[in-house]
Amino acid sequence: MFQRSFWVALHRWAGLTMTIFLVIVGLTGSVLAFREELDHWLNADLFDVTIKDAPMLDVFDLREKARALEPRARVDAIDLRLPAARSFAVILAPKTDPETNKPFDLPIRQLFLDPYTGETIGARDMQDVSLGRRGILNFILRLHTSLALPESFAIFGRTLLGIVALAWTIDCFLGFYLTLPRRIDSEGARRSWWSRWLSAWLIRRRSGPYRLNFDIHRAFGLWTWAMLFVFAWSGVSFNLSSVYMPVMSAAFDMGVLSRHDDKPLLETPLDDPELGFRDAYARGCELMAQLAAQKGFAVEEEIGFAFNRQDGRYVYSVKSSRDWTEWGGTAVFFDADTGALARVLMLSENPAGAAITFWLMFLHMAAVFGLPMKLFVCTMGFVVTALCVTGVYIWRKKRNARRFRKTQGASAGEPMAVE
Repeated sequence: MFQRSFWVALHRWAGLTMTIFLVIVGLTGSVLAFREELDHWLNADLFDVTIKDAPMLDVFDLREKARALEPRARVDAIDLRLPAARSFAVILAPKTDPETNKPFDLPIRQLFLDPYTGETIGARDMQDVSLGRRGILNFILRLHTSLALPESFAIFGRTLLGIVALAWTIDCFLGFYLTLPRRIDSEGARRSWWSRWLSAWLIRRRSGPYRLNFDIHRAFGLWTWAMLFVFAWSGVSFNLSSVYMPVMSAAFDMGVLSRHDDKPLLETPLDDPELGFRDAYARGCELMAQLAAQKGFAVEEEIGFAFNRQDGRYVYSVKSSRDWTEWGGTAVFFDADTGALARVLMLSENPAGAAITFWLMFLHMAAVFGLPMKLFVCTMGFVVTALCVTGVYIWRKKRNARRFRKTQGASAGEPMAVE
């Protein structure tokens, strides 16, 4: 059985190895908790419109206007939520150039239209990763998810962060174990186990710098342990699914997440489905109404409608009376040619493994519980940074103390201990 000193050393070196990565994801995560709000603030000229004394255009008419503005692009997804004072934004996907058989190189990837008139308000390149106001949030997102490596190397960044997240997950349990008191305290007095563990939760502000940093490191880790684990294990699910899925599948039923679709991806993407976009939307509404009647829920808000050319299906998503996220959680997928129902997604009816996975994802991205959760996730980014900084401080102080003892021992003619 390994001694406690082994686990202390493992925790120390694991933490030091992960420090730079955890500081990066912690600080960028704090910003991304308010990504949508910051994007609207930085680019208000793209998002804000003046409310007019006239009805807004139909979202499908707005989609057609966007398509007409860039004939080399497709608009395969639309947001069905259209607030009165916000522009209508669409993502442009390049069509294939028949001469080169490669996608067109589009100068812009996102258009913003006035929902009352259909006129263009502005545009931007969604691939822009810069420090300017248009691209800085994309840069922060890329830094958070792939260390801002070039697109061709992004998979390496994501894999590396997945490995870090796995090490972090294990270290969460190791760090928790190291806060537990030994059977007998340093003086040998037999106090109650709980009274001795209580000191691990406290910060003695009047103690010296080393003791203060040690207390902050240990207490912060305990106070926020559950959320630290959520960040770590969800990071594995995002970036290292080859580890996450087998582990979770061994313990839980993963439902739709573990079931392979019966229909493979099409050899050639479907360009002209039998059901046009507007007719397909009507079919999606019909299927959703049938599902609502069958399951006994009400549709509270339409979320989005999209066409996946790779598998030849449409998806219509809503927020139902059973959903607990602001993004909804109920969707129907159906064949783009026949309109036949392919599958259903209902977050409220997933088995344990899938439910845990979705909860991890939504907690990680602050997609539940509104503003309080966003503030909490934002704060947690600074907590992660504080744990890293205090951990490095503790290591440096201990290293300097060991070196001082060696120096003193050598000057006194004593044999030096080998570490």
